Amino acid sequence: MRSIWILFSLFASTAVYAAGNGSAAPTGTTAPTGTTTDATTSNPDFIPPSTAIFSGIESPPTVTPGNSSGQQFSQSVNKALNIAPKEGTASDNSNNTGPKPLDVAPLAVPESPDKQEASAASGHAPKKENIPDEVLKLSVNTPTSDLPVIQIYSQEELIKLINEGKHLERVEKIDECQLVTDIEARAKVVMLPAYEYLWGDMQLTGTCTALNVESGLEYLWKAANQGMPAALEHLARYYAKGRYVQRDPQQAAILMHEAAGQGYLKAQIGWVQMLVSGLGSPLDYEEAYSWLHHSVISDDKQYKQAALLLTRLAQKMPPNVVSRAKNFRWQ
Repeated sequence: MRSIWILFSLFASTAVYAAGNGSAAPTGTTAPTGTTTDATTSNPDFIPPSTAIFSGIESPPTVTPGNSSGQQFSQSVNKALNIAPKEGTASDNSNNTGPKPLDVAPLAVPESPDKQEASAASGHAPKKENIPDEVLKLSVNTPTSDLPVIQIYSQEELIKLINEGKHLERVEKIDECQLVTDIEARAKVVMLPAYEYLWGDMQLTGTCTALNVESGLEYLWKAANQGMPAALEHLARYYAKGRYVQRDPQQAAILMHEAAGQGYLKAQIGWVQMLVSGLGSPLDYEEAYSWLHHSVISDDKQYKQAALLLTRLAQKMPPNVVSRAKNFRWQ
């Protein structure tokens, strides 16, 4: 008896559900056994109302001709989420005013530095904002192998050029005045004596810069005050000849003696010339003779000049003093 009541309850609930969805068979007809008269249940895309988990859906979608239940369910979900339908669908004529997804511009997220470095390492062209201006200014048709790379001189290299008298030729003819700014900075800011001498001599001769005698002598004095023998010898010749400054043989002798004492060959030759011409004191003869006699001279012209000057200076000294100067080198 209990089983009969259970079967009857199931039959009643099924009938009520079919009536509520408008799926009952028309009056005067009987549905075939084992079939469902509801049009929605015959559709394989039908989704029961209980699966609608979105709170915006208050009632199951209404079946309309031409649209499957799955399409209607998707439209209901889009309506609940305020998503506009795509163009070309059946709902183009609806009054939905929701924003379209394409109305929002995509965010432009820059690449991380790691990705940029990786792309540069993999051979990709760097971005324009990361390229230095000096590189961008170069013509693409300019062969980089033809561009000369000129290095600034070291102190030792520059001193050698000065001692050989080739410093101005190097700046003007070989380097084509391309290092003037670097030379000036090392003379004015770093205050290196070799560059002070070079910058002063460039201004005195107007080499690759404007002629400025006053500034040129100032920088020669700056180098001389730091003990540079070439600057001391240069100023001594100016005072001896009275060029740019008033002639002052005593000042010239002091400067020349100081430079000769540092082993500067041009100053040693110049100092012996001054002693032979009557400057200085007889007490300076032995010292000057010893300096020049023990100097190593590779240039033939200077060697002959030094030998002649030593002969003339030896005539002013006793033979024993000359012998002692040859045997002992003055320090």
